[in-house]
Amino acid sequence: MEKLKRILNFAMRMEKDAGDFYAFYMDKASSPATRELFHELAETEKQHYSYLKNKYDELGFEDPPIVISWVVDNNFSSRDPHILSNNSDLSSGTGGELSDLSIIRMAYLIESDFALFYKKAMDVVEDDDARNFLNSLAQWEEQHKTLFHEKYQKLLKDYWSDISSIIFPD
Repeated sequence: MEKLKRILNFAMRMEKDAGDFYAFYMDKASSPATRELFHELAETEKQHYSYLKNKYDELGFEDPPIVISWVVDNNFSSRDPHILSNNSDLSSGTGGELSDLSIIRMAYLIESDFALFYKKAMDVVEDDDARNFLNSLAQWEEQHKTLFHEKYQKLLKDYWSDISSIIFPD
């Protein structure tokens, strides 16, 4: 049961961090579609956190995890934390979506990490209910991962069409 507590503890931290990431970049994304997507995902990550916290409480665990965000305060959060490349804006005049390429890739990696974490966590818990719970989380994250992967590939293919066979070999 201690292992499940640690899994849920870590998962809550991951979900909180992802929500902070999406909330931070939703106002900075160039494309209105990306801004709306990040707004929705910031809310979804809050729901995931609440879902995990409810399970944590339901299992009788005490001392919920301390959640620390990389967005320290309002002064800091207004600056770009430089986790993205300065040259991620590949082109102008594309509706802004291409300038969001690095943000989309980061989101894909976040969701990919989540899906993998929940899948691996399923293998180490013995309780069937816990395994089913983690499986449902893994499926949610797989959907997000697929969404971002497809968006990322489309942006790359649209911009780099002349070499797309090298970037995405069959």
